[in-house]
Amino acid sequence: MTTDIRTNRHSAQPASLNRRDFLVRSAVGGGLMVGFRLAGIDPLGEAHAQSAASSLTPWILIAPDSTVTLQIASTEMGQGIMTGLAQIVADELRFDWSKIVVRHAPVDAAHGGANASPYGRFTGGSLGIRLFSPALQQAGANARQMLIQAAAAQWGVSTAGITANNGAVSGVVGGVSRTLPYGALATAAAAIVLPANVGLNQYPRVAVGASVKRVDTPDKVTGATKFGIDIWVPGMLFAAVKHCPTIGGTVGTVGGKPRNAIAVVPVGATATSAATGVALVASTTWDAMNAARSIGVNWTAPLDLASRDSAAISARAAVLMASGSALIDRAADSGALATGLSRPNVGLNQTYQVPYLAHAALEPLNCTVQFIAATSTSPAICNVWAPTQGPDAVVATTRALCPAGTTVNVVNTLPGSGFGRKFEQDFIREAVQVGLALPGKTVKLTWSREQDFAHDQYRPMALINVQAACAPATGIVSGWKFRTVTPSISVQRGGDPARVDHAAVEGATGAYALDTAQVEWVRHDATIPVGYWRSVGLSMNTFAVESAMDELAVAIGWDPIQLRLANLRDARMIAVLNAVATLSGWSSPAPAGRARGVACGIGFNSYVAQVAEVSRDATSGAIRVHRVSTAVDCGTAINPDLVKAQIEGAVAMAMGPALWQQQTFVNGVAQVTNYNRYRPVKIGDMPQIDVSIVNSGAPLGGIGETGVPCVAPAIANACARLMGAPARRRTLPFFPGTTLGEL
Repeated sequence: MTTDIRTNRHSAQPASLNRRDFLVRSAVGGGLMVGFRLAGIDPLGEAHAQSAASSLTPWILIAPDSTVTLQIASTEMGQGIMTGLAQIVADELRFDWSKIVVRHAPVDAAHGGANASPYGRFTGGSLGIRLFSPALQQAGANARQMLIQAAAAQWGVSTAGITANNGAVSGVVGGVSRTLPYGALATAAAAIVLPANVGLNQYPRVAVGASVKRVDTPDKVTGATKFGIDIWVPGMLFAAVKHCPTIGGTVGTVGGKPRNAIAVVPVGATATSAATGVALVASTTWDAMNAARSIGVNWTAPLDLASRDSAAISARAAVLMASGSALIDRAADSGALATGLSRPNVGLNQTYQVPYLAHAALEPLNCTVQFIAATSTSPAICNVWAPTQGPDAVVATTRALCPAGTTVNVVNTLPGSGFGRKFEQDFIREAVQVGLALPGKTVKLTWSREQDFAHDQYRPMALINVQAACAPATGIVSGWKFRTVTPSISVQRGGDPARVDHAAVEGATGAYALDTAQVEWVRHDATIPVGYWRSVGLSMNTFAVESAMDELAVAIGWDPIQLRLANLRDARMIAVLNAVATLSGWSSPAPAGRARGVACGIGFNSYVAQVAEVSRDATSGAIRVHRVSTAVDCGTAINPDLVKAQIEGAVAMAMGPALWQQQTFVNGVAQVTNYNRYRPVKIGDMPQIDVSIVNSGAPLGGIGETGVPCVAPAIANACARLMGAPARRRTLPFFPGTTLGEL
């Protein structure tokens, strides 16, 4: 089987050298495969390296021409982890970073489980570099030592005085300087088994900390990069899905097959539930989508339609806020809390609200499956190409659906963004069900944009009440009660409803040293499906926390940054807040007609503070964000440009939900089904974004989600400063119902 897909490659690799050629040449001409042996054919039809019995981790390949290929178990979604991880490995291997080729690792046992990370193979929680760098860093160090030992053996000397640097091993043998490139030693080094992991590189870092160019940019610019939606196999078929318009509805009866459809396949069924949609298979995606639109289906709607209505969900949230039974995440002494919230301290009692949000990834959900039925001499095989954040979950989903004994092969393709949505398995399940219904065929299932929006695993809504008080003389917050009503992502996935869902309450006290604070969570029982959205609970709770802190500052007449500093004890957060004050020019007046607002927080082991500078159009009322200044401490910036790029992207993404975006429902039917009513930030909306990186040297923090949570409260605080306290926005978005062409 052949395809037209190519794996990711660095521009330094000759275009004519594909993975098959590389591995074949390595096998024939000699090469180092750290912990590898050649075995089998992967679903792309290319020879693949798989793990051998070795204590080394199988991440690094070295060719005779000294090309180094790094395989990563995490998923590159545009966040730059291919580049950052390559920088870490380059420094351990003491190799020219620009000559490293990076690709996703095979989805097999050798590259999964504890070999990949302590938590296996998934990409989320801003862990792309943090989770996988220890294994890859150690692999680089081990490979370096193997090369040194191979050179020592060839020269008949001990390893003392032999060094590896810049792709070559050097030493003095019999008074003569000797040097061998890594490629010349690769075959011999491959036979060496180290008794234990070696020490990490003690030399100064060269690649880490440098703003080197991204490895994935050249092919993306030229269009050579293949995402999941680009998978193509000769003779393949294409499928589109039509779900019940009502969330939770199931397939009743299906009308006749449309003329341009090859097959109609019920999809979405599980062991405990009926099919939730039908897939239409055709010779092109266009035909499949047209067939999906035209087919007649009688749906069985859920019985609790009224509870799946946005108005009903909001009304229920208000009832639960007033009288719902809460789980306590952080308890305060009731007497101390009452005293802290009472006079002479200046108090606040405000409620904040955020809506359901769609992931709205640019690449819609898709998955390609080829199922080959078992014969008398071979087991069944199921090949899956998936743009996924969780390759191991895809393997598990596929195995659960396939006949017992089926060999499952999964290729983790590049996804066109994910934001948490591509960790879910609903679209994978549907694609495998279609593949099983058409054995011997390769079928790519693609959700339409409308299906993607209307059947998401949404960021939950939340209704949050903050009661707080502080002393006017000191600015110290004397009491803090945070009560949130929000659905549970965990419980919807089988989690214990008697335990606090961390995602529901994370960030409920912000970065602050609050001696008297209570955090309560009331689980909303709405049945709208919810999932992990970029920065998860921090995206909801930081809005409430940082808005409340600003309101306290106004109430006692304090500068908002000074009030925050008065309630901070963490030196890193203090440094970051001071850095953003300097970067934004906080102490100087804003330009005429503008105002600034600030927000700060801790998330994913990183510290961030942001200042938004805004104005308001007197005619339309539209809010214009002119500038967002960000200071961030992620421990050590592996690649400063990647950090800045992630902040820039996060600001652009977070502005949409702050100003315009939300998902609403009427009797279980999603009302927003495309970007025309889910207004994204356009080029003309983009503010100036300035980023100051504070390198504290602390353990690595995440950066992929760090820039999202503070954007909305910073804008809200700036607007309140601009227009006065009565105009403060406590409900997001500021302009609900805005279409793509408005404001």
